[in-house]
Amino acid sequence: MCLSLALQASAQSLFRTAELGRLATELELDVQSLPEGYSHPQTKDLTLTVHKTEGTVDHIGRQLFSDHVRARGRIPVLNFLERYFLQLKYPPQVKTASMMARDDEFYFVKGSLSTVDKLLPTDNFSFSNDSHHYEASWSRNGKTLLSVYFPVEYELISGENKIEAENNLMGDIQRTQVNGPLGQRPLATNGTQECSTFNVQSDATYLSEFFSNRIYTDEEEMPIISSRSPFQSASNIMLSIDAADGIQLKITQVSYGFKKNVFTIPLQQWIAFCRSNGCELYFGVEDISDDGDIQAVVLAVNEQENYNHVLNVHVPAHAIAQRQGTVTGRLYPFIPTHNVMNMFTAYRKSNAQTIKRRK
Repeated sequence: MCLSLALQASAQSLFRTAELGRLATELELDVQSLPEGYSHPQTKDLTLTVHKTEGTVDHIGRQLFSDHVRARGRIPVLNFLERYFLQLKYPPQVKTASMMARDDEFYFVKGSLSTVDKLLPTDNFSFSNDSHHYEASWSRNGKTLLSVYFPVEYELISGENKIEAENNLMGDIQRTQVNGPLGQRPLATNGTQECSTFNVQSDATYLSEFFSNRIYTDEEEMPIISSRSPFQSASNIMLSIDAADGIQLKITQVSYGFKKNVFTIPLQQWIAFCRSNGCELYFGVEDISDDGDIQAVVLAVNEQENYNHVLNVHVPAHAIAQRQGTVTGRLYPFIPTHNVMNMFTAYRKSNAQTIKRRK
């Protein structure tokens, strides 16, 4: 019995989600023989796209796109369309393909599921989206072959339910590589001088003027880290990989059912994770103590998949003064964007005067 349970656990660990495991079984796919990264095995008269990361399969779908299209960057909708059309061809036993599409609000604007069989990786593909819906289409010789329309929802696009997404998050963050010569530039410390003038490298806001992606720099365009300027320094530390060098981040991840995961990583790794997953970071301060400790909120905003990670952080004054130490954070992941907007309505009103004064 123990051996049987161990084998079952091993099989489950081969797949990022239960649905990917079901598809592999349905297709009689030998995933252990496949290489790391993308591959295109053939089975049941289908050419597939499969992706493996450190032995775990995180994508199975019908091949719709060439490798050079994927090389353009991270575009989650590509994996979604490949996987979803495969799911419609091999739906779970509890649903038909039409029931799946109806429940997911996935519509064929032109063409049908049978049209997918006629698509080629060389066909022209385009998509557009707003904060609510995607529209994707394939054409050949100037003629549209297939057009589909579906909502911008993380669970639908990623193929992960909320529990799976939350369970995968810690490992995803810990595996993220901080690439390039990051954190090597000297920082502007201004240790004994009051900083009255700042250059701003970015100046986009989110929800209101009190959440921004501003990076404050000196005349040499170096991120400012100074105990004399706690607001600007904390913003830089939480948003800039350069400024985060030397700082640790202790995360308490709060998930479904009040489950908690606690882990510590370099702060640079958190920022790199957010960037590599298409999230833009925004910083908003809640309070600055007399000692210079800062309570703040960092929003990791993913517009392609319509969710936010909400990170409530405590930045101690000594971490700014010494440019090392630990920032503690409470992470609420994968919150739908409309819920975040409701959450921070009161925040924006109650903190408006405080934030203006601290700047």
